[in-house]
Amino acid sequence: MPKTKKHKLIRKNKTRKNKQVKISSNFESGNIIHKSSKCDKNLNTIINLEINEEPYPKFTKRKYKNWFYFKASNLKGKTKFNISNIRNYFNDWKGYTVCYSYNNKIWKRLKTRVNMEKKRLTWEINPKKSTIWFAFYPPYPFSRSKKLFKNMTIIGKTKEKRPIFMKKLGSGPKRIWLISGQHSGETINSWMLEGFVKRILERKSSLFKKFTFFIIPNANPDGNVNGHWYVTKQGINLNRDWLHTKSLEVKAIKKQMEKYGYDLVFDLHGDEGCKKHFLVHSYGCKPPYFDTINKKLNQKNKHCQIENYYDDVYMKGAKDTLDDYTRGITVEGCMKHPIYNHKTIQDEPLKLGKDLADVIAEI
Repeated sequence: MPKTKKHKLIRKNKTRKNKQVKISSNFESGNIIHKSSKCDKNLNTIINLEINEEPYPKFTKRKYKNWFYFKASNLKGKTKFNISNIRNYFNDWKGYTVCYSYNNKIWKRLKTRVNMEKKRLTWEINPKKSTIWFAFYPPYPFSRSKKLFKNMTIIGKTKEKRPIFMKKLGSGPKRIWLISGQHSGETINSWMLEGFVKRILERKSSLFKKFTFFIIPNANPDGNVNGHWYVTKQGINLNRDWLHTKSLEVKAIKKQMEKYGYDLVFDLHGDEGCKKHFLVHSYGCKPPYFDTINKKLNQKNKHCQIENYYDDVYMKGAKDTLDDYTRGITVEGCMKHPIYNHKTIQDEPLKLGKDLADVIAEI
């Protein structure tokens, strides 16, 4: 008996239902290893994963392995995800919740179990759609950094020949630098910068007469593209490279800072352990305006804290930083923050960046 169109449709639908779950991270900033997939006794899918290692030097004591970003396709029914062999420093994973998105734009959080005895993250979802993106925090790929401004100046190239961009805005006497992305997995820094830029462009008629802004939108393009949390392709932690400089990235930025000079420098970062955003400076060397900026920022944003989250032991060991080189201020965004009343997770750092711009306008 010949097959009808109805028979062909049924067969096609059966084939579609039997598609295996696909895990992919072969895209910009992607990072995950798909170890295995299986079904439990209730026919729910269990996906076992691991985060890729970064090219740390052998002498590095803390080899962070936090950043992950991947797409799960062909999902059907309840699915459980396990990320094994995580590394926990300063108990930073405590209280962490994974970020997920159905369109790679609107990001929310999902209840996550952290088992430090087994060194494992676990979450479950009964998806509304067959494709979901998961990440440590909403990603900010290098391609987005390149679109932040038109006509940026290329001040150098990375080991993998990617451009290091700089944008100069305004003509005022006070020279303010913002450097983002030294630690490429701390993507909250780039969202903060985007919020800052949006605000100063809204107020450019007044701000550009008072200030000249020098902006480095992505200090570590190679680390960003390769899905690293902390280091460059060469394994260099840029924020420990400012006094005894080895990296192409820091050399290029320092050359411009020496050329133009600076009055106030902000180094944008994210912290994986804190519960609120905070400011910090190099140990024993408080920059001018620090207390004023800290107080005003806390008044504008209730999700900030006045106190430095890091203890003295940590601060004494944090040497060779951008703050050491410039007597600057580091802005640490809390990467575990809830979604609050926002539409998407990254709305919070966008607001923080705008708040920082408003504070600078007042000094």
